[in-house]
Amino acid sequence: MATIEMLLHGFTVASDQGSFAFCGISLIRGAKNIVVDAAHVGRRELIREKLAVKGLKPEDIDYVFLTHAHWDHSQNVDMFPNAKILLNPKEREYVKNPRASDWATPKWTSAMLEMQPIQEVRDGEEIDDGVTVIETPGHSRGTQGLLVRQGDRVVAACGDALPNAWAAGHGLPRIVFWDVDEARASIRKLLDRAQAFYPGHDRPFEWQAGHPKYLEPTSIRIFGWPDIGEGEGPGGMVYDAGQPRETLIVGSGKGD
Repeated sequence: MATIEMLLHGFTVASDQGSFAFCGISLIRGAKNIVVDAAHVGRRELIREKLAVKGLKPEDIDYVFLTHAHWDHSQNVDMFPNAKILLNPKEREYVKNPRASDWATPKWTSAMLEMQPIQEVRDGEEIDDGVTVIETPGHSRGTQGLLVRQGDRVVAACGDALPNAWAAGHGLPRIVFWDVDEARASIRKLLDRAQAFYPGHDRPFEWQAGHPKYLEPTSIRIFGWPDIGEGEGPGGMVYDAGQPRETLIVGSGKGD
């Protein structure tokens, strides 16, 4: 039976200077070693460190399963020399000509991915014993996840289709780049099919009676605050937890 654990937690942290964009990375171990999402290059050495704690090297990974191709989930695909990159065919097609408004998919994304050995995977395909692909479009055109069966329990590695517990409660991810109706249906599909969730920008949780039950603690330490300037507060920083969190719609529909 395959096991799933979170290698790195994701974080939903925004600022008026841009997004921190740390995606969660899951590790599935069965007959194959599977890394779910590869993050951006700012987390590359940390990935090596976390794999080493598990007794693994990048060379030991058989598959890198991309939930989608956004820059914060895909940049480190080249660090796994023996892995096939598993990608939804609709996502692979889309990144060749992304929408001009899609700032999460730079035009170089396709060139970066096509340098690697890509294997297209589709809804319902079993990539290891008890590990099945689930298509969850909406956040991007070809967003997908994995369902990991553990006895009577199903765990979903769901990326940004269900990026955090906030999205589970509101029925939409924080950002929709492709289609709102599809994104809403994909969250419903995940909540119907799984009992626990390994999300794109949060720590693992169960969804119980409309509330998350987190399965493990998390923490992040941030260094390098700017120096205090004249007339500024401590470190020149302002912390504001009260900003609105409505869903951001990038584009107006599938045909945009």
